[in-house]
Amino acid sequence: LKSLPMASASERIARRLAAQFPSKLRHPARLVGREAEYPVVWKDGNAADVRLLLSSLGGSLEKAGCQLIKEDLPSMFQDGEKREITGIRSEDGKLEIYLEVGWGTCEVITGPYQDLNDLKKAHESAMLMITTAADSLGMKVLGSGVQPRSPANVELMTPRPRYLKMRDLLGSHIWDQWCVTASDQVHVDVVHDEVIPVTNLVNLLHPVVVALAGNSVYVGGNRSPYLCSRQGMMADLGTRHGIPAAPVTSIEDHVASINSHTFMWRKGPSGEIETINDQPFSQWIEDNSAAMDEDEEYDAWLLHDHYVWHSARPRSKQSTVECRAACQQPWPEHMATSALHVGMVENWKKIWDFVLTHYPEQKSAWAAMREATPAAETLGLSDTEHLCLTPAFLTELLDLCKEGLSMRGLSEEPLIEPLFRRVEARKNPAQQAADVGSASGLPGLIAHAEIRPEDI
Repeated sequence: LKSLPMASASERIARRLAAQFPSKLRHPARLVGREAEYPVVWKDGNAADVRLLLSSLGGSLEKAGCQLIKEDLPSMFQDGEKREITGIRSEDGKLEIYLEVGWGTCEVITGPYQDLNDLKKAHESAMLMITTAADSLGMKVLGSGVQPRSPANVELMTPRPRYLKMRDLLGSHIWDQWCVTASDQVHVDVVHDEVIPVTNLVNLLHPVVVALAGNSVYVGGNRSPYLCSRQGMMADLGTRHGIPAAPVTSIEDHVASINSHTFMWRKGPSGEIETINDQPFSQWIEDNSAAMDEDEEYDAWLLHDHYVWHSARPRSKQSTVECRAACQQPWPEHMATSALHVGMVENWKKIWDFVLTHYPEQKSAWAAMREATPAAETLGLSDTEHLCLTPAFLTELLDLCKEGLSMRGLSEEPLIEPLFRRVEARKNPAQQAADVGSASGLPGLIAHAEIRPEDI
């Protein structure tokens, strides 16, 4: 008898990834979690240090049973006092607050919950606490996708060693943008057979989400050429960011696609950062797998995968697809993009059918969406040349997403309504913010974006 060929490292990684997704949903409704980032500024609009905010929150939350996450980072404070709190995690794990890549950005993680209304309540409870603390310090928390006044540079970067390494490898013109941007990401439960079609669909609809949810128009105190600068400024990352080069056909194909990108760095035996950056991960893992066990292989792959920023990413730890394209939203409509993505995932089969009635095949749809992306970034909902950005296409798509929410039977449909109003007005939040900035300058823009405790 002939022996079967041994599996390659990439095949083992794909098998491990696939095993993390169950064959059926774990709960009656899909679990949903939210990772929401918010710019925090002083009254003049310059970035405020979130570590001051975390220090203010830390004492009372620790007494309430929360865990404080501390890091020994270089001081950024004139008074010389050292503040090490960079994160707070609740006892039940359903609330986490973190310092982001930029020290002026606060990440608020809530969930998971089955019902978007419960997620909304939990997020609003957290934001009331955060904005109240910020107000007491003279800070403002913004419903915006970018810092409006402080420019993107290394002085705004949280000085973690891995961030310094990524800046060296990618270049300051790319990495520094993450010091000022703020996304509104959502994780949605999927089962094994949904991983690939849902990931493909959410990646495909990247320009649609950007057009609907762009909200990062003033950067460094000036009007950006982009309505969604959070996406537009990352163009030099190519297919490592946004829409992948092509749809994938299987989990194995997905892993192969991720592995085609350059492997930038890894953790050495003592935790030190070892630069790679000269070959794709596929080559590196095959060259080095003989000295690794399967856990070490998979851990290396997870690190590599973390630094490939597609708009949809399967996440094995949570058994979800992470949806990443949206900017942070204006506060009155802060749940809109979460509702959009949950409806999209819930009704993915019908939405794929809808897309393929307008494009003859998946390949042509992919090419059309890639072509539409620059228009979505710069023109938002005013573009008239690309089918996928027209009011008719967007309204029908939103109807299908709303139908997906209705299928859940949880009365979540009102949360997506703001997106219909945006399409009708042909203005996304960035277009509205641009109008405010033109009329009232940066002070007016900051007042427009501010999340006040009394508004929650």
